[in-house]
Amino acid sequence: MFSALRFRDFRFVLLTLVLSQGGYWGCNIAFQSVLSEVDGTPATMGALFFCLLVPYTLFSIPAGVLADAFDRRRLQIGVLLAVSVLAGVCAATVAAEIADLPVLLGLAFLAGTGISFLSPVTQALVANTVPAEALGTAVPLQAAGLNLARSIGPAVAGLILVAWGALGTFMMYATLSLASVAAAFAIRTRRVPPAVPVVRESLTAQVSAGIRHALQRPPAALCLTIVGVNAFFGCAFTTQLAVRAASTSDHPDKVFPMLVALTGLGSLMGVLVVARLSKRIATVRHAAIILGLLAVSTALLGTAPTVPLLAGAALLCGAFSIGTMVTLQTIVQRVVDDAQRGRAMSLYFLGWGGMPFGALLLGGLSTWFGSATAFLLYAAACLAMAAAVLVRLRRRGDSDPVPAT
Repeated sequence: MFSALRFRDFRFVLLTLVLSQGGYWGCNIAFQSVLSEVDGTPATMGALFFCLLVPYTLFSIPAGVLADAFDRRRLQIGVLLAVSVLAGVCAATVAAEIADLPVLLGLAFLAGTGISFLSPVTQALVANTVPAEALGTAVPLQAAGLNLARSIGPAVAGLILVAWGALGTFMMYATLSLASVAAAFAIRTRRVPPAVPVVRESLTAQVSAGIRHALQRPPAALCLTIVGVNAFFGCAFTTQLAVRAASTSDHPDKVFPMLVALTGLGSLMGVLVVARLSKRIATVRHAAIILGLLAVSTALLGTAPTVPLLAGAALLCGAFSIGTMVTLQTIVQRVVDDAQRGRAMSLYFLGWGGMPFGALLLGGLSTWFGSATAFLLYAAACLAMAAAVLVRLRRRGDSDPVPAT
């Protein structure tokens, strides 16, 4: 499982990914904390996460095209430098106490833009740092690193939030961004020319080529569809943790960081289990089963009447939401060609782009019908998707193999 770590450049790419993603997902906690003091309603929380995540929808495809057309290492360094400057601006804004709602939403959009350009290029760069025979172990490690960052980043940010407030959490964002720049400069990999002259194609043609490739490499297209559903319905719970803490406890300022930390811990558990067992459970069938378990956990999170039940539900939601994603990402990375990898991964992150719209809708439903009803509707959607995939696999008699790289 860990044999790819013997390659120096892969270790630095993995480090860059973990640091940058950890900083981004950690800054999400800082934005929530500041907004809860400014205007912490379900609707504004949904709007915040819309701004943080809608750039995935807007920019993932162009970012994937750039990753296949230009030197991936130089592109990565340029984006990381811009993100580092932005992180410093976020910290300065909070320190100057000028972070009102429009400013917060604008900064959140810029933070999301940075990570939406960074994600496809960093992931595509992995294939340029290990030989082809080692890609089979590098892909699960890459997926595990990405989701480990999504787990540990918010958990550490929650602890920093308790100790030093939102300013300390934004300083964490800035520190991790600078550290990721240093790691990116340490990578020594030459550019791998694209197999096709993508720079001479129109954007539409390049996007179409990526979609065609996904359709020609089953089960990539089905996996990307599940990613979109999971992002919209399964992962939106994170946008309402502050609201659930306030509605369940008289001390939300203490319960919210605890929920964030437990969600991160659960995500870490999900990542480690999937990474450890990736050869056996990296199948569409297992992804559907995990999605079904997420549906049950989401229902519990939305209806839990006490803090202990809420805490347990947060732990399970973290484990199953990220467990589903890392399973699907591992499958997609294994079946696509390197020449199309940037565009294929941009489609994966485009699927993640459903989360901001899910956040907006969940915030609206919670405002209109209450959190319990909203969460139950989202749980039902996840359960329906899981059941549909399992029925499809059963009817087709699909053994659900994952091709080796």
